[in-house]
Amino acid sequence: MNIQDIWEGFSAEQCSYLADIIKHSDAKSVCELGTFVGSTAKKIWGGIKDLDKELYLVDNYSFLPGDKREKFFNLIKHSIDPTTKNIKCILEDSHTYEWTKHNFVIFGHHDYDHMIPDLQKLFDSKVDYVVLGDGTPRCFLRTKATYELISNLSGGGLVPRFYLQGLIVLSRKNIMCSLPTEQDFFFGHKINFMPKPKGRYLKALNEIKKIYSVG
Repeated sequence: MNIQDIWEGFSAEQCSYLADIIKHSDAKSVCELGTFVGSTAKKIWGGIKDLDKELYLVDNYSFLPGDKREKFFNLIKHSIDPTTKNIKCILEDSHTYEWTKHNFVIFGHHDYDHMIPDLQKLFDSKVDYVVLGDGTPRCFLRTKATYELISNLSGGGLVPRFYLQGLIVLSRKNIMCSLPTEQDFFFGHKINFMPKPKGRYLKALNEIKKIYSVG
C-alpha cells in the first residue's frame, strides 16, 4: 500500500499550483510544518526535485511511541524519494524548531490549536513566502485566524499573492505562476486565483447529455 493513500492533505490541483509557484520562486529552502504521511510533500517534491532546492519536513509524530517515530519518518522520506539528500527530516515539534530560518514555509498543522502559536510567530518573522489555509476549508477557526492575520498585514511585509481553493500564498516579493490564474482583489490586495475546477454539477450535466445524445 502507498503510505500517502492513508491521507490526502491538499488536493492534486492545489499541489500542482504550489509546486509551480515554489519552482518559480527564488526560495532555496522549503519547509513543511506537519508532514504526517507526506501526501503534500511528495507532490510538491515531484515538481521541484530537479532544482537546487531543499525540502525540510517537520513533524514530531507524538501519536506514536518514542522509539517508533524516527523509523516512521524514515519510511515517509523513503516513500517520497529514497536517494535524494535534499529532503531533510526534522523530528521535532514546530513550536520548538526554528522554522523561520527557511525561505518558503507551508503550514500543514493538524488543527487550529497547534497552528496558532506558529501563526503568531509568523507575524513577526522574516519568512519570504508562506502558505496558509485549510485546504478545503473545513475548520472555521483556522480559516478565521488566517483571514484575520491577512486583514492585519501592514505595508512592506507579507502580501497575499495567490488564492488556491482555500490555500493562500503570501510573500514579501513578487512571485509568478505559469499555470492559468484569474485576478481579483482580496482584503485590498490584488491577488491571483486558480480557476474553479469542474464540479459534480457539470459532470452530472455531461452525463445527462450523453444519455440523451445532446451536444
